[in-house]
Amino acid sequence: MNNPQRFFHSLQQQLPAAVARLQDLDAEALARRSGFLARSPRKIPMPQFLRGLLALAPEKDLSLERAARVIGLAARVSYSKQALSERLTRQIEPFLAQVITASFGQLPHSADARQALASFGRVLVHDSTVEGLPKPLAPVFPGGGNQHGGDYANLKIQWICDLKNSAVEHVSLSGYTRNDQAAAPDILEVARPGDLVLRDLGYLVPRLLSHMAGLGISFLSRYRHDLNLYDPQTGEVFDLLARLRISHSLDLPLLLGTERAPVRLVALPVPEEVANRRRQKAKTSAHRRRRSPPGKEHLALMGWNLFVTNVPVSIWPPKALVAVYRLRWRIEIIFKTWKSHLGLHQLNCRTAVLLQLSVLTKLLFCALVCQICDALELHCAQGDHVSLLRLGRILGQCACWFSALVLGISVYQWLQFSLLHHAFYDRRKDRQNYYQLLAQAGILA
Repeated sequence: MNNPQRFFHSLQQQLPAAVARLQDLDAEALARRSGFLARSPRKIPMPQFLRGLLALAPEKDLSLERAARVIGLAARVSYSKQALSERLTRQIEPFLAQVITASFGQLPHSADARQALASFGRVLVHDSTVEGLPKPLAPVFPGGGNQHGGDYANLKIQWICDLKNSAVEHVSLSGYTRNDQAAAPDILEVARPGDLVLRDLGYLVPRLLSHMAGLGISFLSRYRHDLNLYDPQTGEVFDLLARLRISHSLDLPLLLGTERAPVRLVALPVPEEVANRRRQKAKTSAHRRRRSPPGKEHLALMGWNLFVTNVPVSIWPPKALVAVYRLRWRIEIIFKTWKSHLGLHQLNCRTAVLLQLSVLTKLLFCALVCQICDALELHCAQGDHVSLLRLGRILGQCACWFSALVLGISVYQWLQFSLLHHAFYDRRKDRQNYYQLLAQAGILA
């Protein structure tokens, strides 16, 4: 078991180190490059601006007044919400997205990562998550029901991370109507020769696979049943289901889609109970979304794990594909941690700009927690492993400690600041608070 004091000491080291990396960024250059900053800031330098936002990240309601006060505390000056409002533009999104990708660089590789993924420079996982928004934001972040005449709003976050080095490589925000296939080319902004890309079948675009292979980028994806396969020798349609009923498992070079992208298709049977669960889930999902139920061929193919890749068998035998593809599940755990414990759904939705500010500030915190988890894993005793979900729950519950540490003050000073500036009713002529009403009733002197 881990020594508790040693483990806590490691945590105390990792968080300030992550904050220090944020402070070491050339934040002003990033702000200029993104268009967020046009001239030198007169009052709040960019590093202090970012430190204030990071201190606010665990909070449930990022109001403009609260944000301005805390940014002012980070810079040791008085800062009004009017001044902050004037600074905020839609360019806050590219600026903070660049900060997130630049802040969380490579960690030392663990022994397991070096051994299992030695053939690749980076292991890039690309996925997305969706959050519902109030209807007034539908013009900026349209939801999935808008094409049917509904007035829905959804935020879609595209996220690319490098599992091998615990690095964030890409983040972007859009409405739900920019689906995963439309976002699939985003990977070309990130991937380099020698990288491995793991993605779900929602991103499977044959033309893009050919392009990636031509650039020396490896890929592994689940096969999408609605894409035709072709025999590379004859050019005829390959009847996958008929072949599987004879051979039960396959590992063949084939051509994918009308673009005839060369792929290695691997099919491995799954236990019948697993196949039945998949079929039931597919039927339930189709009913819930009011779509046509899956066809007989589609249901039959759920009896196999079907993968397309360009990694040769000399590197990965068929069963290795299953083990490697399971690594993609890490991003699902990351999303669950964000939503369940790190408050990703607690957003300021009053305007599109405040939404962008609050969600990207949350993502800054989320990325930091993920990297702290990987860093702590390197210091674990043999046989012990850090749970991202549990660590996220703990750090999410310790918001005061986290914020104070980011700002370089004590928890007492942070509470004192919060009480002095945010524990009182606003002075308003149009509305009376509880104690004023009591005084008018003659209960209080």
